Amino acid sequence: MEHFKPTFSRRATRAKSRKSRIGNSLIVISVFIVASILLRDAPDLVILFDRDGQRFLTEKNEGVTIIDENVNVKSDVQVGFESDAEGFEAKSETTSESESNHSTSAFEDNYIDSNDNNERDVELMEICGRKTAASIPNPKQCDSSIGKRVLLVEKWDKYGRTGNNLREFFHLFQYAKDEKFDTIAIVKEGWMTDAIMKFWYAIEESYEDWQKKFEEAFCVKIISNKEELKGQDIYEIKSGDLFYFNSPEDKKVKVDNQKDLIKTLFQSYNEGNGVDALNRTVNDMCSAIDASLGEEKSTAVYSVIHSRKLEGQGHKLLEKTSEVTGCDPVAALNMDPDYVKSILEPIGMLDHPILLISDGENPDVFKRLHKDPDIGPQIREVPKESSWLGGDMTLAIMSNAFIGNPASSLSAFIAQSRVAFGLNNTYLFRSRDGGGEWKDVCDENCIFGPRLAL
Repeated sequence: MEHFKPTFSRRATRAKSRKSRIGNSLIVISVFIVASILLRDAPDLVILFDRDGQRFLTEKNEGVTIIDENVNVKSDVQVGFESDAEGFEAKSETTSESESNHSTSAFEDNYIDSNDNNERDVELMEICGRKTAASIPNPKQCDSSIGKRVLLVEKWDKYGRTGNNLREFFHLFQYAKDEKFDTIAIVKEGWMTDAIMKFWYAIEESYEDWQKKFEEAFCVKIISNKEELKGQDIYEIKSGDLFYFNSPEDKKVKVDNQKDLIKTLFQSYNEGNGVDALNRTVNDMCSAIDASLGEEKSTAVYSVIHSRKLEGQGHKLLEKTSEVTGCDPVAALNMDPDYVKSILEPIGMLDHPILLISDGENPDVFKRLHKDPDIGPQIREVPKESSWLGGDMTLAIMSNAFIGNPASSLSAFIAQSRVAFGLNNTYLFRSRDGGGEWKDVCDENCIFGPRLAL
């Protein structure tokens, strides 16, 4: 097998440690245990790690940030060891399941504090000048040859729009794994490259350089036509079948694989340079962030509301989603002021810009929010000349708080990306409790759930 090392984006920034790493894992464990004993009455920060110290999950107050590499922690801690091969066990008893999804202060807890980065010897991804809490994906090992059993993505068999196509892209790799295919072959000028390259992996130099980069990033083969596969056992998969595919694989494994794919996509997001597979000039994924946040984009604090009417099918789709998840069947469609304020006020975001992105089918949403005395002073839309699907999507992914429509596959992708990048304050599944208060009713399992994007 020939090994490849993907070229990482120049946007990944290295946070170098001021102190040397502690090489001996026993010393690391001892330090954390001592800190745990000394600070057992102050469970503000929970550190969870596996036995070889390679993966951490930090929890501050109610907000959760996922970090993918070693972290040297100097804060007040309680320690929790991996409980079994499938997951982690936290030792703090102060946080309820519903509270653990969000932090009390969006602009304080959404990102890793910049001072902490100096204590980390990791490469953190940066998108459009805004930092994430996610490390660079590990290099992939790809076989450069074409195996006997080939899974072929058909040329022009497109099912649904962008959100659906992205879901199909993720399912492609899981399907190939489950069915034990040797090679995934993607036709260069097909629906899948059309769906991906308008946002990521534009051809900026030669086609050969792009092909090598894309193949090494995803361990696939790009072909011009089926003749290149002569002599192989070919199975052509339809996009609709990929959309509805539900793998029996362990949920955690599936989610981890999808997170890795999302991060791999954003290693090479388009910035308005180059063309797609059909030689069309690509747009800039940073356009909405640049136009809306300006020179302060790296530190700006803002929230995003995603309004979707879903071509008149919104009520039907949200009702079906409600049956599965328990969320309110209309709230995310109407985006009424009280619903929005129930989310933004507790996390201190009503004093910061609120940006609305939408499909343009329900202008009444913006009008209602603009009239509200609390939301009105902060609500705004992305400048029209800078607003397009990719730019709006990136703006939402990198926000300090995101309110989406759980029936929208695009909202689902935004939410999944935020989880992949370790960003908190993602709100899709909300409902009123018996006392009439708005509460979250579903967690990450719904964000990555098979029936989320209906």
